[in-house]
Amino acid sequence: MTDNTAPSLRDLVFETDSKPVLDELAALDWLLPEMPDALERHAALLERLPPLLDLRGRALVHAREYQRFLALAEADPSVLEHLVDIGNALALLAHAGEIAMLLVPPASPEDHFARTMLAKERGEQYRFGDGVHDPALMKGALLRPFADHHPRPVIGARIPPGMQEAALRFSGAVLPRPGDSDAGGTEVYHLEHGPALEAWFDDPPDLALLLDEARTLFATIETWSQAEPPAPFWYGARRGALILAYARLCRIGLWPARSSDDLIVKMEVERLVSERAADPDAMRALVEIALGVGRRIARQGPPFVTVLGGVEL
Repeated sequence: MTDNTAPSLRDLVFETDSKPVLDELAALDWLLPEMPDALERHAALLERLPPLLDLRGRALVHAREYQRFLALAEADPSVLEHLVDIGNALALLAHAGEIAMLLVPPASPEDHFARTMLAKERGEQYRFGDGVHDPALMKGALLRPFADHHPRPVIGARIPPGMQEAALRFSGAVLPRPGDSDAGGTEVYHLEHGPALEAWFDDPPDLALLLDEARTLFATIETWSQAEPPAPFWYGARRGALILAYARLCRIGLWPARSSDDLIVKMEVERLVSERAADPDAMRALVEIALGVGRRIARQGPPFVTVLGGVEL
């Protein structure tokens, strides 16, 4: 339970029970079903992806908890150095949730409503100079990643009929609570889960392995595309594999580099994305956004690194 009465970070009462932490991008792998046929397996992923409003709700919780962390740190900066990774973890979770919401294609009327509302929200933010990321990248990320002939909802001053509950969830008036996990195992975390958040942030994924896995998926897609005639499930399998590949690239971007090897991996990701011009522009923009987030976190200093061969990256 969140203790909103704590006046500073020093006064927080942390939960001591171990709690696994999983971000939205990593959780997509858990949704891939066990099937003998790889094409059918990756195509089936599309039916198991989380609703966009679920992603939105968890991202909002983590963003609000991050803002709460900053407010409590401002009240007592003396303990910030010792607890900064709690804030880093929440920031990473919030950004992973927002990126996942743009990476996952809409599959229901509520999903299309959520994507339209997000585009409207981001448009207003960037018009007033409140955007967090590069405006051109955000504009690209808001494009539809795949061909989608579903008409975009027109949202003016009134909420479309049947979308009142969806509007409440999108606005954050209704939020998920800790313990409410979905099929992928993701849930929400508060500042009181500090020890678990620190442990998760201090145990980053192997960035080189993630890059190898993404390249393997791209190679698999290329092999599928050369089949004549096209194999059953080809189109859906390509979409599923692209989502998983770009989720890995975005994870590489989000995690701050802790070594020169990590920086080299990030450079390879930038090169790879620039070469894959035939992939959806929205996906490529999301990787660039994630890389920017990782760089901002890394500028905090040790244990993170931003310089390779005397050049700041």
